[in-house]
Amino acid sequence: MQEKHHMRVEKNKRRVTLCRSDGMKLDVNFFLSPYAEGHSGKELMLDVLNSNSAFLPAEDIHTGATFFLNKSEVMFLEIPERDLAEETVLNPQKSVQVELTNHEILNLSLFMEMPEDRSRVSDYLNFSPGFIYLCGKEKDIILNKSFVFSVKDL
Repeated sequence: MQEKHHMRVEKNKRRVTLCRSDGMKLDVNFFLSPYAEGHSGKELMLDVLNSNSAFLPAEDIHTGATFFLNKSEVMFLEIPERDLAEETVLNPQKSVQVELTNHEILNLSLFMEMPEDRSRVSDYLNFSPGFIYLCGKEKDIILNKSFVFSVKDL
Protein backbone atom coordinates (compact mmCIF):
# COMPACT_ATOMS: atom_id res chain seq x y z
CA MET A 1 0.00 0.00 0.00
CA GLN A 2 1.34 3.41 -0.92
CA GLU A 3 1.97 6.11 1.64
CA LYS A 4 -0.17 9.19 0.98
CA HIS A 5 1.16 11.65 3.55
CA HIS A 6 4.33 12.63 1.66
CA MET A 7 2.19 14.70 -0.75
CA ARG A 8 1.28 17.22 1.95
CA VAL A 9 2.88 20.62 1.55
CA GLU A 10 4.83 21.64 4.63
CA LYS A 11 3.17 24.69 6.19
CA ASN A 12 4.84 27.45 8.19
CA LYS A 13 3.12 28.51 11.39
CA ARG A 14 2.53 32.24 11.77
CA ARG A 15 1.68 33.54 15.24
CA VAL A 16 -0.75 36.46 15.45
CA THR A 17 -3.13 38.00 17.96
CA LEU A 18 -6.63 37.91 16.61
CA CYS A 19 -9.25 40.44 17.65
CA ARG A 20 -12.74 39.03 17.23
CA SER A 21 -15.79 41.02 16.18
CA ASP A 22 -16.84 41.09 19.87
CA GLY A 23 -13.49 42.63 20.88
CA MET A 24 -12.11 39.49 22.53
CA LYS A 25 -8.47 38.71 21.71
CA LEU A 26 -6.97 35.31 21.04
CA ASP A 27 -3.39 34.20 20.22
CA VAL A 28 -3.41 31.82 17.27
CA ASN A 29 -1.15 30.26 14.69
CA PHE A 30 -2.11 30.35 11.03
CA PHE A 31 -0.67 27.85 8.59
CA LEU A 32 1.06 29.43 5.60
CA SER A 33 2.44 27.76 2.52
CA PRO A 34 6.12 28.28 1.63
CA TYR A 35 4.90 29.32 -1.86
CA ALA A 36 2.33 32.01 -2.66
CA GLU A 37 -0.09 31.67 -5.55
CA GLY A 38 -0.42 35.32 -6.56
CA HIS A 39 3.17 36.60 -6.18
CA SER A 40 6.75 35.46 -5.72
CA GLY A 41 7.95 34.25 -2.35
CA LYS A 42 6.08 32.71 0.56
CA GLU A 43 2.37 32.93 1.27
CA LEU A 44 1.47 35.92 3.46
CA MET A 45 -1.25 36.36 6.08
CA LEU A 46 -2.93 38.80 3.71
CA ASP A 47 -3.07 36.13 0.96
CA VAL A 48 -4.85 33.73 3.31
CA LEU A 49 -7.34 36.33 4.58
CA ASN A 50 -8.14 37.58 1.07
CA SER A 51 -8.47 34.06 -0.35
CA ASN A 52 -11.86 32.64 -1.39
CA SER A 53 -12.10 30.49 1.74
CA ALA A 54 -14.70 31.64 4.27
CA PHE A 55 -13.24 29.45 7.03
CA LEU A 56 -9.53 29.26 7.76
CA PRO A 57 -7.67 26.66 9.82
CA ALA A 58 -6.03 28.13 12.92
CA GLU A 59 -4.42 26.77 16.06
CA ASP A 60 -5.16 28.08 19.54
CA ILE A 61 -1.71 28.76 20.99
CA HIS A 62 -2.79 28.11 24.58
CA THR A 63 -4.61 24.81 24.05
CA GLY A 64 -2.97 23.55 20.83
CA ALA A 65 -6.44 22.83 19.42
CA THR A 66 -6.96 23.38 15.68
CA PHE A 67 -10.24 24.96 14.62
CA PHE A 68 -11.80 26.61 11.58
CA LEU A 69 -12.17 30.33 11.91
CA ASN A 70 -14.94 32.31 10.21
CA LYS A 71 -12.86 35.13 8.76
CA SER A 72 -15.82 37.50 8.46
CA GLU A 73 -15.86 37.57 12.29
CA VAL A 74 -12.23 38.73 12.50
CA MET A 75 -12.01 42.46 13.24
CA PHE A 76 -8.23 42.60 12.89
CA LEU A 77 -5.02 40.68 13.40
CA GLU A 78 -2.02 42.08 15.23
CA ILE A 79 1.19 40.94 13.62
CA PRO A 80 4.45 41.14 15.59
CA GLU A 81 6.73 41.43 12.55
CA ARG A 82 6.13 42.81 9.05
CA ASP A 83 4.54 40.29 6.70
CA LEU A 84 4.51 41.90 3.27
CA ALA A 85 5.87 41.08 -0.17
CA GLU A 86 9.16 42.86 -0.89
CA GLU A 87 7.67 44.77 -3.83
CA THR A 88 4.87 46.15 -1.63
CA VAL A 89 7.33 47.87 0.69
CA LEU A 90 8.66 49.90 -2.26
CA ASN A 91 5.33 51.70 -2.64
CA PRO A 92 4.70 55.13 -1.07
CA GLN A 93 3.33 55.11 2.48
CA LYS A 94 0.31 57.19 3.51
CA SER A 95 -0.52 57.96 7.15
CA VAL A 96 -4.15 57.45 8.09
CA GLN A 97 -6.38 57.49 11.13
CA VAL A 98 -8.85 54.64 11.20
CA GLU A 99 -11.91 54.61 13.42
CA LEU A 100 -13.31 51.13 13.95
CA THR A 101 -16.97 50.30 14.48
CA ASN A 102 -16.15 49.70 18.19
CA HIS A 103 -14.91 53.35 18.44
CA GLU A 104 -11.24 52.30 18.66
CA ILE A 105 -8.91 54.74 16.87
CA LEU A 106 -5.81 53.47 15.07
CA ASN A 107 -3.06 55.70 13.66
CA LEU A 108 -1.30 53.66 11.02
CA SER A 109 0.09 53.86 7.53
CA LEU A 110 -0.79 52.14 4.27
CA PHE A 111 1.45 51.09 1.41
CA MET A 112 -0.35 52.53 -1.61
CA GLU A 113 -0.14 49.71 -4.16
CA MET A 114 -2.16 51.62 -6.71
CA PRO A 115 -1.73 52.94 -10.25
CA GLU A 116 -0.78 56.63 -10.53
CA ASP A 117 -4.32 57.74 -11.54
CA ARG A 118 -5.85 56.01 -8.48
CA SER A 119 -3.38 57.04 -5.83
CA ARG A 120 -5.74 58.52 -3.25
CA VAL A 121 -6.56 56.79 0.02
CA SER A 122 -10.22 56.57 -1.03
CA ASP A 123 -9.16 54.69 -4.20
CA TYR A 124 -7.11 52.29 -2.14
CA LEU A 125 -10.01 51.64 0.25
CA ASN A 126 -12.50 51.15 -2.57
CA PHE A 127 -10.35 48.97 -4.82
CA SER A 128 -8.49 46.83 -2.29
CA PRO A 129 -9.80 43.43 -1.14
CA GLY A 130 -11.68 42.84 2.14
CA PHE A 131 -8.61 42.76 4.38
CA ILE A 132 -6.00 45.51 4.25
CA TYR A 133 -2.51 45.69 5.71
CA LEU A 134 -1.61 48.67 7.91
CA CYS A 135 1.80 49.42 9.37
CA GLY A 136 2.20 50.66 12.92
CA LYS A 137 5.15 51.67 15.06
CA GLU A 138 5.04 48.71 17.47
CA LYS A 139 3.09 46.20 15.40
CA ASP A 140 1.32 45.85 12.09
CA ILE A 141 -2.37 45.17 11.69
CA ILE A 142 -4.41 43.37 9.06
CA LEU A 143 -7.83 44.93 9.20
CA ASN A 144 -11.19 43.64 8.03
CA LYS A 145 -12.69 46.61 6.12
CA SER A 146 -16.21 45.72 7.27
CA PHE A 147 -15.26 46.86 10.80
CA VAL A 148 -13.96 50.24 9.62
CA PHE A 149 -16.26 53.15 10.43
CA SER A 150 -14.10 55.86 8.90
CA VAL A 151 -10.63 56.67 7.59
CA LYS A 152 -8.97 60.09 7.68
CA ASP A 153 -5.95 61.07 5.68
CA LEU A 154 -3.33 62.45 8.11
